[in-house]
Parts: sequence; structure tokens; C-alpha cells
Amino acid sequence: MYPESDYYQISGYQAHSHNWFKKFDDKPLIREIMAMKSKLFRTRGEDSPVELVLGILPSGASYLLMTGEQMQTFTLKHRLNIPKTPWRASDFRSLSPIYFNSTDELSAKFATYKQRPRNKNRRDHEKPLDNSQANRGFVQPGPDDTAVLYRDYFEQQRTLYRLVTRDLEPGKVGLVTPPWLGGVRVVSLVLGEWTVDNRPRTVRLNDPRLVDVGWTDALLPSFFENLTGSTVHLKLESTVKMINPGSKNPYFSQVVEDDLAGLYQRLRDLLSHDANKSGIPLIVLVHDEDMARGLLSRAGINLDLWSSGLSNLLPIAPVKSRYKVEEHTPTPAILPGPSIVDVKTLVKSVMQTNAGHTVPHSAKVLHVQTDTKTCAGDDSLLLLRMWTSMAEGLAIDEQHKQREDYQPDCARVLAPPQAQTANADVNPNDSDPNDSDPNDVDIPPGPRPTRADDFSDDDDDW
Repeated sequence: MYPESDYYQISGYQAHSHNWFKKFDDKPLIREIMAMKSKLFRTRGEDSPVELVLGILPSGASYLLMTGEQMQTFTLKHRLNIPKTPWRASDFRSLSPIYFNSTDELSAKFATYKQRPRNKNRRDHEKPLDNSQANRGFVQPGPDDTAVLYRDYFEQQRTLYRLVTRDLEPGKVGLVTPPWLGGVRVVSLVLGEWTVDNRPRTVRLNDPRLVDVGWTDALLPSFFENLTGSTVHLKLESTVKMINPGSKNPYFSQVVEDDLAGLYQRLRDLLSHDANKSGIPLIVLVHDEDMARGLLSRAGINLDLWSSGLSNLLPIAPVKSRYKVEEHTPTPAILPGPSIVDVKTLVKSVMQTNAGHTVPHSAKVLHVQTDTKTCAGDDSLLLLRMWTSMAEGLAIDEQHKQREDYQPDCARVLAPPQAQTANADVNPNDSDPNDSDPNDVDIPPGPRPTRADDFSDDDDDW
């Protein structure tokens, strides 16, 4: 399908749908939306969830949208007037899918956009603002409320996940079909700093005292099937005798030891990725983008073409006129440079609080595990799993509530390898846990969402 260019707001402040049914009663609209059986609304069949679009504005405010094609079908069926002056795709910082399994779920979403009574003392010249529960904090954010700036950053992860798993039509969220749908390479990189280093951050950024470095190299979407990849834990020779308080031994990582020059060479080899030759873009996950960029730069890696976030991978399609997308929108021939995603920022955005200072501490904030012991190699696998958990989950506001209500019942997410029972001659006492292959890790069931309905009550998280 051609990329959508027009979107219609169906609830909340100055919605296009206000005059469709009863002006101050959303029940008929909600009922008729959930009654739609068209593939435009239920992309995986009549029994699948209703798929709408969530748009995030530069302010961080969000709105529930129908695509132009959905609107045409809906208004034609119910003999409603076609609204004028739609939102343009370019008005939004991100467009992502959002799913509803029932009337109750859609009603709950509509309720968050309900406007509060206006202040009677408001001056006549003051412009009315969206004061709904969903958006009142984003229309006029506070001076220190930086989390709102990353709501679109978060939603881009959800869009990418569903594109890679082929669960989303790119044109529905205003995108030209990208050439990389066959796969995306992800490298999760964790820098293990000496945790008792009390020097100012500006000093540590230029001269970090690293104890260990870990990375996991994985290919999407195959990673989603087993949640494992090629994981390395590197101990630095210069600090091999330094032990971080609260650290643990590598359990799922290949352990190597090298000096700083050797680390730099390994990083150059790891990240020497030609996206245009392979047809596969590179995404690098980190837990502190500034710290990671500093290390990679000192390693001799040119970061000029590296971008923060996924905007370069998810460009909104060009529009020729208000109502017509260019008929011959070209598929990008040249893939962008690597994208760097700060998982720490994602955690802060969805949980609306500061993330942890280490990967396990952020995992605890995200409510996916309670063990806060550190190990750079194993933590790189954990970081990738945390990213997957957020990317495959509900839209940001619903995911925030769902995660706040969920408490992990186990100390750690990473499970031990399966017990060897097939060969009776194998003595389990002779095996070394450090020799375990991370690709053979058995992933325990947990609260994981399906691709169709995200964090539904029936599904698991990990």
C-alpha cells in the first residue's frame, strides 16, 4: 500500500470525530469501531484486535488516530461526513500501531482523552489547551520534564519491532516499505565502570575506569525466537584485580582477557558493518549513549554517520500534495549509518522515573528482574532482552501502567542452561558453568505479550 499521509483524530481535544455520533458521548463511536470487521481495522482476521495508530507530537502529547483509508471506510459505512483538515503524517514525531481487544480497552483509552472542566477564571484571550489525563503534562511540560522528549523515541522501537516481525504494514504508519525488512543486526554493548569511581561525570566521560566490557551480537527477527545471541565478556588486563562491589561471574558469556588496545581492535572489528553491502542495518544498544560514544570514538570508530534513535531507519514518506502521496515514492537505495539506542532513556520514558545506574538496576526499575548484580557480558544479553520486552509491548502509556502493576517473582531473568539428561555417561558435576553456550540457554516462561495484542492478560512478558 502507498504510505498514508492523512490521519484523523478520533477522541480527545478537537477530535475529527466529535460530530460523527453524539458530541459528548463516545459510546456509539467506540461500539462501531469495535464492530468493524474490515481488514483495514483487523489486519489478522475478524477475530484479531482492532489496529489503530498512535501519533506522538513534538511536545510528547499523543492522539489516537484512524488512517485516511480507515476513515473513508468508516464514514462510508455509517454515512458520516468526511472531516476536513486532517493531521498530516509529518505533524508527528512518531506513528505506531496500537491494539484493542475489547470495547472496555478502547473505552479506557478514550477516557484518558476526556477534557476536564475549564477554569472559570481563565481569561478570554487565553488559548484553550488539551487538559486531558493523557496530555495535560505534555502540552505544557515542566522545565525538568525531559522524559516527554523521548516518547516518540520509545514508540519508534515498537514500530521497528513490528516491521521486522512482519506484523505491520509500513504504509499504515506513513512509511515507504524499507529495504531491510528481511533482518536487522543488533549489537548490545555494555561498559562496566568501576562503581566506586566518584570523579565528576565530565571527567569519567573522557577517562572512564572500565573493569569489563560485554557485548551480544544478534540478528532480528531470529533473536525473538530464542532470546539468545553471541555474547562476550571481556576483562581488561589493567583492571583485572579490580572487583566491583555487587558483581557476579559471567555465566552466559564467552570470557576473554585483553588490554585496552586489544579492546579497541575488537570493537572496530565488531562494528565494521557495511549495511549497504549486506542489506542489513546496524542498531547498537547501550546503557549510556554519551559514555558509549566516547569509548567508540577513542577506539577509532568514525561516528559521523551514526544517529541517535531510529528516525533515520523510519523516515516519513514525502507528500506531493495534501491529499496525494507521490505516486512513485522511491525505496531508499542507500541504508543509513548505524543507529544507537540508549535503553536507559527508554526505561526512563516508559517508567517516568530515573533509570538505574547499571543495567541490572534499570531492569529492576523496568520490573523485569530483581537481581542487581553486575557482569558486563551477561548484562549485554539482559540489555537486549529489556529492549525486546519494551519494543514488543503495549504503547507507552499502557505499558507504563502494566509494568507498574507487575512485580517479577524471580531474582533473575536469565535462566541456567538445561540439565543434560540425554546422555547417561555425562556427569553434571564435571561441567563448568562458565563453559555454557549462551545459544543453548533455556528461557523460562514469563509475562510476554503476543505480537497481536501486546501485553494482554493471557500472555507473558519474557
